[in-house]
Amino acid sequence: MLSKMYNLIKYCYEDSITNQFAGIEFQLFLISSKSLVPYEDRLGCMFDRVRYRKELEVFKYYKSANDNLLDNYFENKKISSLEDNLLEYKILPIILSNTVYEISIEEALKNIFIFTNNQITVLDSIIISSAIYEYFNSSIPLDIDNYNVNTKNRLIEFSLKDLFNKYNIEANNNYFINFEKERIKLIEKNIFSDDRIFKFKALQFIFNESNTYQSKDIYKGYESVLNNFASYILKIRKGILNPEKLKYQKDIIPDLKEYLHNTDFNHPLLGKCTVFKRNDNEVVFKNKLGLYRVKI
Repeated sequence: MLSKMYNLIKYCYEDSITNQFAGIEFQLFLISSKSLVPYEDRLGCMFDRVRYRKELEVFKYYKSANDNLLDNYFENKKISSLEDNLLEYKILPIILSNTVYEISIEEALKNIFIFTNNQITVLDSIIISSAIYEYFNSSIPLDIDNYNVNTKNRLIEFSLKDLFNKYNIEANNNYFINFEKERIKLIEKNIFSDDRIFKFKALQFIFNESNTYQSKDIYKGYESVLNNFASYILKIRKGILNPEKLKYQKDIIPDLKEYLHNTDFNHPLLGKCTVFKRNDNEVVFKNKLGLYRVKI
């Protein structure tokens, strides 16, 4: 199971860890992984939106690329209707850490609705969650027809209205009408078409690469980070990680730039950090997960 999970994670993120500064895809993987909270009374975990928003306030300083949806969040703190082009990189840890499909999709959507209510993104989330569930839980060899049937059933059974009511998300009737139109169009098609598979790295791995995958070279140091997080997510999935060990300072966290005046500092979310480059334009610091570049 660990090698299966590790290979999927590495395939999805290896293109963003080929040099010393991680790409935005892997950065998003890390902050989602750090926002997982194991249930105390059952297997799996919830997605901690409060922790994640705190992570985002730090992430905005060191993110390695721009993205319209992220920019909208940082500038307006309002939900958008844009499609999420970084969707799978945010929700993959959430899906992998849960063994129950219904929990995995609900917790993944908690992440998505921080940024967007785009109907295509919601439907894509169900498809990705369903495919990963089948990949890790099916006892038979990969059968794309079986994946299609089970995923169509999950699309049909999904109630967006119930979810919106549960989390007090507002939407007008036209929004739900448009969602139903997109859902019907999707159900009438082959869900795991070549175009759909090509759209997402996780689907490419499951349907095309899982049996023949040859990993790429990644930057030294990230191999151990990947190993550690694959093991960490698997422990959450199996319910063998003590939630008490994941508690963090929940008070107001000072702005990251206040820490950057020091050579060494201990940040509530980033842990022990060391600044090793500073000039008029940027500060570069490192912790156990890698290097961070902050423009000043």
